[in-house]
Amino acid sequence: MTLETLLEKAPGRYGIYAKELESGAILAYHPHDIFPSASTIKVPIMAEVYRRVEEEHACLDDLVVMHREDQVGGSGVLQDLTSGSKFCIRDLTTLMITVSDNTATNLLIDYLGLDAINQMIVRLGMKNTELVRRLQRLPADRPDTYNHTTAFDLTLVMEKLACGQCVSELASQHMVELLRRCQGPVSIIDKTRSGHYIGEPGAITVAHKTGSLDQARHDTGIVYRSDGRVYVATILSDGAPFDQLAKVMEQLARYLPRWLRSVPLQSS
Repeated sequence: MTLETLLEKAPGRYGIYAKELESGAILAYHPHDIFPSASTIKVPIMAEVYRRVEEEHACLDDLVVMHREDQVGGSGVLQDLTSGSKFCIRDLTTLMITVSDNTATNLLIDYLGLDAINQMIVRLGMKNTELVRRLQRLPADRPDTYNHTTAFDLTLVMEKLACGQCVSELASQHMVELLRRCQGPVSIIDKTRSGHYIGEPGAITVAHKTGSLDQARHDTGIVYRSDGRVYVATILSDGAPFDQLAKVMEQLARYLPRWLRSVPLQSS
């Protein structure tokens, strides 16, 4: 089965970009189509946190107060905690990536500044990505606006992270470790069929970030395969009910490594 064969009759629309780092093999399907970013926008926000620490000497132990008006719905745990509590930047960043906490994300957006985050997005080379607003908040004058990105843009950042080129080598290592702890479902490889499990010799490991909306499901990240090869990949999907998209994502996860290995070698 080819990628096109699978997707031509699938519900919704898809954007895919994957690259095997050693060979340079690339698999692409509408990689520059723009999608609502959902929680994948949290990756460049994380990058700006680490840039601020390295270049402006901000401290990960700086404290931020969470007010009642800061607490928003969706994923995460801070929405259920006591307003007036203080959280350090380190913990907010961890919550934003590992459990995709929306309240933690908004606190970081306010701490960093929306303009600074978008400047980081430009610095990362993400040409079709923008943080337009805080999460779970619709501006009264622009109710139809949304944060957006592309499969190409997100995979570009994952490649920089995998190669130690996002902010710095040390910062990249820290960010990859956070992404390894993401609790969202993996869709860029089918780990259930790999025969290996986390903690076992030869295990496949994944550093990734998911995103989802009522009619969107995304996954972007780095796959460290048991044979020593590494690939980066992004799958974006929207335009159909979540459960339908999830079924297609499961199929994509099953075939993606096979398709990528069958691509004629090329340079990026």
